[in-house]
Amino acid sequence: MAVLPQRRALLRFCMFLRALLLCGAAASAAAHLRTWHHYRAAQSALTTYHFAQARDHLAIPLKAWPNFGSVRLLAARAARLHGASEEARKHLLVCQQRQAKTEEVLLEWALLRAQVGELESVEGYLLDQLRRGSDQARFIQEALIEGYTRTYRIGPALAGVEEWLRQRPDDTQALYLQGMIYQQVQRPQTALASYRRVVELDSQREDARWRLAQCLLHLGLYEEANPHLEYLHRHYPQNTEMTVELGAARYKQGQLAEARQLLDSVLAEHPDNEAALRERGRLALVDEDAARAEKWLRQAEKINPRDTQLLPLLVTALEHQGKHDEAQVLGDRLQQTDHDFQRLARICLYELGERPNDPALHRELGTLLRRLGYGEAARSWLLLALHEDPSCPSARAALDDTKPLLDTSTRRR
Repeated sequence: MAVLPQRRALLRFCMFLRALLLCGAAASAAAHLRTWHHYRAAQSALTTYHFAQARDHLAIPLKAWPNFGSVRLLAARAARLHGASEEARKHLLVCQQRQAKTEEVLLEWALLRAQVGELESVEGYLLDQLRRGSDQARFIQEALIEGYTRTYRIGPALAGVEEWLRQRPDDTQALYLQGMIYQQVQRPQTALASYRRVVELDSQREDARWRLAQCLLHLGLYEEANPHLEYLHRHYPQNTEMTVELGAARYKQGQLAEARQLLDSVLAEHPDNEAALRERGRLALVDEDAARAEKWLRQAEKINPRDTQLLPLLVTALEHQGKHDEAQVLGDRLQQTDHDFQRLARICLYELGERPNDPALHRELGTLLRRLGYGEAARSWLLLALHEDPSCPSARAALDDTKPLLDTSTRRR
């Protein structure tokens, strides 16, 4: 009889242990279900082109299942589509280590190279995949269009977008890429219609909202730009580029005190922010302090001497101080830059379609891009000119001049 209490105690302990194990299993199952939910949500976000949301969702699966090839591959794709090419490369390297060079990983490497403009080694492979009816056709088409746009192959980029829109007229990514193409060749008015339509169709496409706001500011449509900038600033208060643009809009609306506050908040954290320095110089001109304006603008010029918005401000600051010779030099440079952009647009939108294999046209395009500071795109066109006409010394000389620009053009993107 004395043993019964011990048996009861042992039974209670076993029941307690079983309950603990069941709770642990339930907790583990719940954690896996939660992780799986975020993985599926990331897949869904990618299909609707919400790339930032996809990356946010993938943070949990990457922590829980860091060695799963499917998770890493999806993370690579999400990062690539969101413009984080270095992060995409890191995920793909892990994929290679964990599951060797599978066909899916090889394709994603090719898509990444195409999207950043490294088309030479992958374009043929990707076009062949399209001809074969790849189930990844949408991603291939998208990567090629972005690569063409980056390297100023505007004809193929527009052709790809137009074919996409013929099949799906309200596809927000096709419309977004269409806007990017026209922005690239300094046609903000045309890009504006594409971005407006994207935001109408999907108000959560904040990348399109941001580009829409930039186009509106460029065209002087400040009242329409303002609510978009305020929305973005509320959602991304730490984004310095958005804060600077909001400050610029406030200046255009005559709200100078708020403009100064916004710009100074950026410069307090990032004293070398070129856009904030430029806009601070603009405000100094409004205050009729040309010397102070020149100081701000010279700092900005050291960081990005090819900023087309900066040059006219600096010319004005110099003129107001009687520095007419310096102002004349910069004014000539500004006029040349305007002419170069106009010529660039004409070649890309019209003449290349009429003379696609003309080495002289390719050399001129490469030279224009070099002068405007787009080193990688310039190199691509100059190499093509030399391939078609190896005896062209001017193309060879221009190609040598692109080398110092390669790092700069990468930074500007």
